[in-house]
Amino acid sequence: MSDDSKEGEMARRLARAEAAVADLAKSYVTWASADVEKCAEHLAVARADTDGRASAVRDLYAVAHNIKGQGSSFGFPLMTRIGNSLCRLTRAKRPFGDGDLNIVQAHLDAMRLVLAQNIRGDGGPLGAKLSEKLEGMVVELLGPEPQPEADDLIR
Repeated sequence: MSDDSKEGEMARRLARAEAAVADLAKSYVTWASADVEKCAEHLAVARADTDGRASAVRDLYAVAHNIKGQGSSFGFPLMTRIGNSLCRLTRAKRPFGDGDLNIVQAHLDAMRLVLAQNIRGDGGPLGAKLSEKLEGMVVELLGPEPQPEADDLIR
């Protein structure tokens, strides 16, 4: 195969991949909304079953982790930022009180708002204020996120 043929084939493959991502992006709000509702179902279990709360929170974390990972890929970095905050809250291996679950609910409500209003990008000043409020709740509960030492960054 000549270099021109290889380049042409690569360009066609890239175009197909870009088209596939664009098709997925069209339905992002639908399936992200379904993921938020799965989180809400896990939250309802956590509220109802204090003995099974830790398991329900772990299940919620798994779905929230997907939301966090996908938002920016499809033009919704605000979903990624809120998802990151929710993941930090729910990945902690500790008892979860009712107040903690209220903070989870606030994150889910924010995600619903972003999706219902189709807020792409970072949400501007309002998105920043919303994210900072949610992140502040998590910091108040868990303390600041530990920063890596300079030596750790070099390794």
